[in-house]
Amino acid sequence: MSRLLTVTGLALRELWISFRLLIAVGAVVISALPMALLSNRPEDLLGESWTPLQLFAVGLAVALSLVGALAAAALSGERRRGTIGWLVSRSVPRALVVLGWFSAFALVLLLGLAPAGVLVWLTLGTATDALTGPASLAVPLLACWAAGAAAVALGLLLGSLLPRLPAALLTMALAAAALVPAAAGLAPDLAAPPAPAAGLAVIGSLLEAARPIADSLRSAGLSLVGAASVLVLGAAMLGRADL
Repeated sequence: MSRLLTVTGLALRELWISFRLLIAVGAVVISALPMALLSNRPEDLLGESWTPLQLFAVGLAVALSLVGALAAAALSGERRRGTIGWLVSRSVPRALVVLGWFSAFALVLLLGLAPAGVLVWLTLGTATDALTGPASLAVPLLACWAAGAAAVALGLLLGSLLPRLPAALLTMALAAAALVPAAAGLAPDLAAPPAPAAGLAVIGSLLEAARPIADSLRSAGLSLVGAASVLVLGAAMLGRADL
């Protein structure tokens, strides 16, 4: 456990020095700003078929995809610079390196989702009376965090195999293809629980959702199982990589 905390701390330090931490947290928080700005007259810019909550869901899907791409670029860069090789030479297992970077990005996602969730809740104002309390938003956001964790795991897998730019671009494309259509309501199959993107779909229709908490928990569970499976594969791939 101590070595995991050490690797996670080193990963967070590298994210801070490289400004990736600020970019990741900022992207998640910024996804909530358009909803706050357009909450009074959304039809002026969005049209009648869009709501501020849907705009937030789509923005959050893009932000989660970006965080996954940052994870891919970060691990690939550390691998190319020899930093991971330096850790391995000091008896740090390669799987622990992957888990440490995953833990760092999971924490970064929480740092972004917490203020974004507060901003969205305050923006809803009296509309929250139709909900059953803050858990109606907090649990879907938890499902979004799990979907972001799955995107990070995908990024770490590709980052262990590919150079920095291809790994980041491919992660961004794959994650966005799975998350954005569901958040925008364009792919009902991707938005149906327990699909990983179901939490985003729940947020987009939060005020009309019949079972926001139950559907989000199912989505979060599948996302975390998927993230764990991809992490195992990523650790195996890094174990074969030339450091």
